[in-house]
Amino acid sequence: MTKDTWEATKARLAALFRRYGGDDAADMSHQLEATEQRLDGSPTPPEQAVAEERERWTALLAAFLARHAEAAHDLQDAVHDLREALGEPPPSPEPYTVVQQVTAGRDTFTAGRDQHLTITPDDDDDDA
Repeated sequence: MTKDTWEATKARLAALFRRYGGDDAADMSHQLEATEQRLDGSPTPPEQAVAEERERWTALLAAFLARHAEAAHDLQDAVHDLREALGEPPPSPEPYTVVQQVTAGRDTFTAGRDQHLTITPDDDDDDA
């Protein structure tokens, strides 16, 4: 990451934390500074240091969003723009499976798509 990209990201995240974070803003801004210091002075290989910081920030941002869910859209935009600036592909969506269990009785209709029904009176109803 270039110094310009880092400074722009740091400024954008700090503004986001001030906007939504209230009391958390100062702590989150401090965490940004701590990340910069850790990455600049890390004795470990850069890839390992970045991986550790990415894991740490995943936890920090998850906790921030748990307290300030209204910031989710702006944070997603910031992360998307950062990934784009770094040339990273967008994350692929997680695969998911939809499971349905339907229990139906008489005269019940189920369909996976649109239903078009024409109901006619049963001959059995005349006997009642």
